[in-house]
Amino acid sequence: MTAQEILNVLRAAVVADALGVPVEMKARGTFQLTGMTGHGSWDQPTGSWSDDSSMTLCLLANINEQGSYADLMDKFERYMMTGAYTPTGTTFDVGRTCAHAVRQYVINHIEPLHCGDTAENANGNGALMRIAPLALVLKNEDNQDNRFAVIHNYTVVTHGHLRAIMGSFIYIELLRDLMMGMSLRQALSHVQEALITFVATHEKFASEAATYQRLFTPRFQQLPATAIRSTGYVVDTLEAAVWIALNHHDLATGILAAANLGSDSDTVATVAASLMAFERPQQSVPADWWDQTLNHELLDHMMQPFAAKFGEEK
Repeated sequence: MTAQEILNVLRAAVVADALGVPVEMKARGTFQLTGMTGHGSWDQPTGSWSDDSSMTLCLLANINEQGSYADLMDKFERYMMTGAYTPTGTTFDVGRTCAHAVRQYVINHIEPLHCGDTAENANGNGALMRIAPLALVLKNEDNQDNRFAVIHNYTVVTHGHLRAIMGSFIYIELLRDLMMGMSLRQALSHVQEALITFVATHEKFASEAATYQRLFTPRFQQLPATAIRSTGYVVDTLEAAVWIALNHHDLATGILAAANLGSDSDTVATVAASLMAFERPQQSVPADWWDQTLNHELLDHMMQPFAAKFGEEK
């Protein structure tokens, strides 16, 4: 993937986030997005992006700086407490589990890799939404266990349950396969096979891998929208995003379809956009959508060094 293609991927996710923010928590069918809007659910200006992008920027900055997990948590704290890494300098829409993890780190002085809530009801999508750049970091890591260790650690700083970890693992493995030139259908088949091998040696993850099995069923793509849940539950979010990406080859159309699912619209759109963009990185979001997205200076400051670092010449 070239540096420009990496920028296309990163920008697609932020634009999708900004498109979804005004309709987050709205019921499916009560609205119809056709482009970038503002205000709505959070009363934010047009082009505002949420915690999905803010926490992804924290990750990009940490990777650019070769920072530690503690450095990453420090960035999360600055985001949550001071409005750093936000489009307007004001924090909004911080997820409950992410906020809990930051408090564990800041107030209770818990080590970063033990900050994530391990409760079953803490399986939100707050790790999934920010972790896509790891696919680029891990592109040339051929050892599955080594990849898993990195994905595990970057997940558990906020989400410690095995199900959230498994969701991150499946997602990054899919993105990595897409980078290798597979279609999403091929990547799903490959990851399904890889999971069989993985759970054979990591038995405690077997039951959690099973919660994601609908993704790999032959007719998943053909499910009606009524069978797809777009909530903040990590399994629902990943399913909805994959379903959108399987059914849309055009990036802009797919992003709109994802946001129009409603409920956790910004995160579903962000994850779906990443899947679609990793599969077809030459596509870029419509220029007017990108132009309306706020704080290009901050976005470019984090994205461009990352793209230069991991971009390859063709």
